[in-house]
Amino acid sequence: MKKTTIAAAIASVLLAQSNARAIEQAPSPQPHPQAAARPVPPSLIKSATIETLAAAAKEMHAATGGQQDAGKKLDLYTRFEFSPELRPKLKAIFGSERPFPMQRTAGAKGQVNYAAKLMPHTYLEDGGTVFTWAELSAKVSTNKAGSMMNSSSTWPSLSIAGMQSGVTLQNMRFDFKQSRATDGVWYGTAVATIGTMSVRATAPGTHEAKDVFRIDDMQARSEVLRRGKKAEVVYGWSSKAITAGGEKIDRANIGVRLVNLPAQAMADLDSELRNEQVSGLAPAAQRQVMMRTLTHFGKDLVISGAAVVIDDISAGYRGNTASIKGRIDFDKMVDADFSAPLEFGKKIIARLDVRLPVALVNDVSHLVAAKQVNASAPDAAQQIDAAARNMAAVVIGKLVNEGFAVMDKGELRSAIEVKNGKITFNGKIVPLPGMPNGELVQVFGRAPAPQPAPVPAQ
Repeated sequence: MKKTTIAAAIASVLLAQSNARAIEQAPSPQPHPQAAARPVPPSLIKSATIETLAAAAKEMHAATGGQQDAGKKLDLYTRFEFSPELRPKLKAIFGSERPFPMQRTAGAKGQVNYAAKLMPHTYLEDGGTVFTWAELSAKVSTNKAGSMMNSSSTWPSLSIAGMQSGVTLQNMRFDFKQSRATDGVWYGTAVATIGTMSVRATAPGTHEAKDVFRIDDMQARSEVLRRGKKAEVVYGWSSKAITAGGEKIDRANIGVRLVNLPAQAMADLDSELRNEQVSGLAPAAQRQVMMRTLTHFGKDLVISGAAVVIDDISAGYRGNTASIKGRIDFDKMVDADFSAPLEFGKKIIARLDVRLPVALVNDVSHLVAAKQVNASAPDAAQQIDAAARNMAAVVIGKLVNEGFAVMDKGELRSAIEVKNGKITFNGKIVPLPGMPNGELVQVFGRAPAPQPAPVPAQ
């Protein structure tokens, strides 16, 4: 989906400045009935499947990627056929040469509706990994102008089981609601929910698989919104429970917004990305061009006044919740600042409000202490309680006495601010390793200046 592509691109340039590294993987043989009996390096277990899926996506994009009209794009897909070279590989994985066929269905006046299905199947990959999935069904609708598209998909289960570990996803749903603006950018909402994701592992020397990690009621959400000449991107992730190592996090939530994004810059990015995808460049060269495009896009956003708003990052444990809220701005950035780390650092303005309940510190201290004390000792309970009290006292004492936090109504609170190249906690400078006077710009001074990605020869 175009909206999802734009959202991912913006996240990559504002939230993480890192280079994309391609993983080169050698092709592996087709599945064999006795594959589980032969040890195969992990990189080879995945490569054939990944390469086949990548090739399928490339062929579909070549056939439909240049079409902005959603109705025409869907119609092209209903008549699309994979290449003769790819069909047997797809059949080996999905049990069909055309694994996700789409067909026109009846609908309300003014709507153009389609339905598609991925049939249930089990696939044994060379190396012993088994993929098993239930039927995935999708419904897609657009208008006659092809300027809007809504889709809803459900997938009851997907299981990936290896020799020593596996993951199972259950009760999945994916919903997209999008509309294309006159500048070609797709705005709207994407929501993915997973009822349960569980990871199981088999301990060495045993044949019994046990849950080692589990997330319940997980949801990921992204929105791209138009606000006049500006745009806003909203990211959200949440879960009702995360279980690991026998302990459960009650809930977790991430809510972040990227605001004050120039709508024209997003339109230019969308156009450039589409042109690059049909450029005919080799994959490695195309990735370099894309990284260069994203780097320049990120600079444009920062210079134009884009900001990161942290609405909520929080997690709960035994009824108590720790949270972070805040905002990060860039003060009158110019192009020269990107090659001058000290100046770049001075123009970052940030405020983070952190809250940590004392009760949560006590509970975590008790959890850590319980793992350090010999449970078979006659006075194990007393030892754990004493160790937990001491541990919590040390943590709380350090945070309060050294100025990192203040105590308020049973909570440790900290207002962390970055301005003019300095970092303060609750309005005071607190010495940090490498920053005795709170001079955050010293960190930037030691960092190399970011360099734009080279432009490969075409």
